Amino acid sequence: MSKPLLFAIALLAFGVLWVFSTQPPKGPQLPDDPKALEALERVKTHQSRDSSTIEQALEHVIADIKALGHPIRVGNWRVAVAGDPSKETYVVSRLIREKGETGWIERDFAWRVNLKEKWIKVVTLAASSVMPLHELAPLPHSDEIS
Repeated sequence: MSKPLLFAIALLAFGVLWVFSTQPPKGPQLPDDPKALEALERVKTHQSRDSSTIEQALEHVIADIKALGHPIRVGNWRVAVAGDPSKETYVVSRLIREKGETGWIERDFAWRVNLKEKWIKVVTLAASSVMPLHELAPLPHSDEIS
């Protein structure tokens, strides 16, 4: 074989390896803690406002954006330990990006989960749109708003 052909094959092989090595991991990103999967499942199966579960509510959000014909990128579920691991508190989140008029619109759906006390709290505004109304924190009074 000629040197230019070998160089082209080597360059192509390097490019393919680079593309595969820079891809994000498939599936949820979990810490090495076995309770992280429990926190993820607790959020996914928690009751939502309009659907039966939060996972189904997010699938409806994704389907609605796709129905509008907007380009969309859906991130994997992420779980991270929040603070002291002995308190069994985790942050579970999922990022959805939608192509807007001038750039990408990011919606970060995030919840704080405590496995000991068995509660789920909203962390982001996007997540509050799928949670049942009775589980949201009360709005501040007008004299408390700055």
